[in-house]
Amino acid sequence: MSPSRRRRRASPEWEGREVITVAALPGRGLYVRHLGHPEGVDGIHRPTVLVPGAAHRPVAMFEPGWLWSNVDDMDVVHVHGLPPRQTPQETIQSADLVHRAGLPLVVTLYHLTDPTGLDPGGFESQLDALIPRADRVITLTDSAAAEVEQRWAVPAQVLRHPHVVDFVRMRRERPPRSRSRFMIGAHLGSLRFPADPVATVEALTAAASKIPEARLDVRVHDHLVDPESSRYEPAVIHQIESLVRDAGGVLRADRPMTDPQLWDYLYGLDASFVPPLAGSHSIWPEACFDLGIWAILPADSHAAAQQQVSTYTRTETGTPDLTSLTAALQEAFDQTQAPRADPSARWKERVSISETLRGCYEELGSLSGSAR
Repeated sequence: MSPSRRRRRASPEWEGREVITVAALPGRGLYVRHLGHPEGVDGIHRPTVLVPGAAHRPVAMFEPGWLWSNVDDMDVVHVHGLPPRQTPQETIQSADLVHRAGLPLVVTLYHLTDPTGLDPGGFESQLDALIPRADRVITLTDSAAAEVEQRWAVPAQVLRHPHVVDFVRMRRERPPRSRSRFMIGAHLGSLRFPADPVATVEALTAAASKIPEARLDVRVHDHLVDPESSRYEPAVIHQIESLVRDAGGVLRADRPMTDPQLWDYLYGLDASFVPPLAGSHSIWPEACFDLGIWAILPADSHAAAQQQVSTYTRTETGTPDLTSLTAALQEAFDQTQAPRADPSARWKERVSISETLRGCYEELGSLSGSAR
């Protein structure tokens, strides 16, 4: 059946399936929402997942206080991320609490390194405490699974990243690409990435200048230009704006985008440059694939293995290497069409992900005797 058809979602009891209640921790974010069956027929209830438009409630977290109050209502605890600044001892307490309740502990390693870039040592200590205590470890790419095996001597199941763009938008036909203009986007957010932002933009503008048809659309979050904000960075923004303007591009300061706004922004590009990443995987290559945009990512990130992308290497200082970035932009320009998802295939992929997770929960539940 076509995923573009409007359907009524089925109840979790579809075909008499036993409902498995899963504490997805934390439950915010598009990735966790898209782990469920698109028609809701996998019999998995994730009460911790916050959907857009839902009433505000405290975030469910993998920490002793929340688990102590809620673990009796769950069948499985599935950790997708750890609370910032949580100590290894608190992580161990949380894992022990789950096991004392007789529940399986599943961990998805979306990030193998600190996604904030603020406390890499602390994040590594958290994972060192958590991973050996997990009943099942899942990650998103073969390269990440190999790193898990090397770091913790633990096998990791690979479960690919689901789509991120909605199916209706995914089916929108793209107009033929203009050969007289090649629009390159770069969303720099709050400039919190593991490289000097000005040097990163210098490399991008220098590489883009090698392609006469290239135009730059660079975005930053608006608090960087707000004098009332603690993140006000006028000198840095001035340098970036000068570089972008001299390259014939434009710098815009926006409020953080909603998902639909981000998809609209990406849809207007031909290629999206992703600056050096903190963390390991990303929705960015998935969104570009869903919309038919070339993604250009650092080669040393696991995110580069998620979909077909162009990659660049980094210098010793962490900034993009000019030669490799130029080659990546040229590769994207030379292609008449970027790789684009087949919505029907993406639908089937999401169904497969949801059924694989249900099978994992059923297996672990039967082994621990926790399924009810």
